[in-house]
Amino acid sequence: MRPGWGVGLVMALTLGACRERAPSSPEDAGPRAPAVAWTGPGCDTLLPADLVELALPGFTGKEARACPTCGPLCTYRSASEPGVTVSLTYDCQPRDSHTEVRELLEPTLRAGGVEVPALGRAAARRSPVPGMLQVVAWDDDTPCVLAVTWLGTGSERAVEVLRTALRATTSVLLQPDGGMAAPPPEVPAGDGGLP
Repeated sequence: MRPGWGVGLVMALTLGACRERAPSSPEDAGPRAPAVAWTGPGCDTLLPADLVELALPGFTGKEARACPTCGPLCTYRSASEPGVTVSLTYDCQPRDSHTEVRELLEPTLRAGGVEVPALGRAAARRSPVPGMLQVVAWDDDTPCVLAVTWLGTGSERAVEVLRTALRATTSVLLQPDGGMAAPPPEVPAGDGGLP
């Protein structure tokens, strides 16, 4: 082998990788659907205290928002189980109702997930790291995708927490008024409400 031949090969490969290529015109995917600001209820309405106590006895919740269009991020912790954190997220953006279940599951299954039968329209679970379980499900009755992330021991309970949350999520609850009855209109004082 001639001296410097390996260096020349490396230089040729490096320069070949850096050469300018003809610009490719990316295909336009069309306009994205506009993101709709979340106007639905918070964690206390979506998963009331009695259901939290049923699914997560002794846990208390805290609500946060990751973005204006995101649904609430409900985080639950327990004083008796300090190493356990459970989070529940809601994404209720409108989706194409004709999407196949396999298409919904594809990203999670590709990431090492396993399909969970009889949970919503479609559901899958995966453990990205030891001690963490994520379960995601698409609701039958609403456009919502719910996800539970369980950190700590007892992660097998995540599926039941998600099942409880799916049962509690209804289209009436997702209305801007949170499923609450509208208060009666105020009548000006002294008018008596008569025309």
